[in-house]
Amino acid sequence: MALIDRRNFVALSAAGLSTIALPSALHAQTPQCVTGPLPPFLPTMLTVDCASKRNFQLFRHAPDQIGLAGCVSMSFVRGGARGSSYTAGNLFLFPWLKPSGQGMNVSASSPLNATQYVNAAPIPNWNLPLDEYFLTFVIKAPLNAFIGFQVDNLFSGFQAQFDWFTNTDPLADGQGVGIDWTSNNLNGPWFGGSRYIPVDDTCQGKAWRNLVVTGLRQASTAAC
Repeated sequence: MALIDRRNFVALSAAGLSTIALPSALHAQTPQCVTGPLPPFLPTMLTVDCASKRNFQLFRHAPDQIGLAGCVSMSFVRGGARGSSYTAGNLFLFPWLKPSGQGMNVSASSPLNATQYVNAAPIPNWNLPLDEYFLTFVIKAPLNAFIGFQVDNLFSGFQAQFDWFTNTDPLADGQGVGIDWTSNNLNGPWFGGSRYIPVDDTCQGKAWRNLVVTGLRQASTAAC
C-alpha cells in the first residue's frame, strides 16, 4: 500500500475525518486535568532551542517534502542522548519525511539542551506516531512528560473548520502554518482525556495553544 501523509489521509472524506477524530473530540463530563508540575500554572512563554529553529527552516525550504513533529516538555526531563536534559516548557520541532520527500538527503538537528544540538536523521515516514517516534528514538525521553502536535502547510478551508486543526496568522517570516493539535497518546493525560489540545479553556487548552503559536513565531526567525 502506498504511503500517504497524515493530512492527505485525513482529508480523504468528511465521513472518514469525523470517524477518525470523534474519539479525540469527546471530553469527559468532568475533565481530570493534570495539576503539576506546570498545569494549571502555565509558563509565560516556551523555550525554543536552536535545534528547533534550524528544523523549522528545513520545513520552510521543502514544505511539500517535510513536515514537523512538535512536542512540549511538561516537566524537567533527562534524555538518553549524551546526558541531555530539557527544562519544563521547552518547544521541540523535528522533521519527518513525507512520501514526496523519501530519498532526500536531509540532516536534522537534535537538541541536547536549549543551546546545543547534534546532527540526526529525520523521521523516515509516518508509520509510527511522529511525536512518539521523536521522543523514543531521537532524544530518548519519557513519553509521559510531553504533549504533542504536528506542524505542516496551511490546511484547506474544509479541514480548518475542525477544532483540532488551526491555520495561524503569518509568523515572523511572513508565512503561516497549519497545526494539527492531535496526539495519539501524549495529550490525553494532560487534557481530560482529549487526544487534541482543547480549543477552549478546558484544562487550559486555549492557553497552551497560544503558547505553542507564540513559540512557532520564535522558531520562524532566523536560525541560530
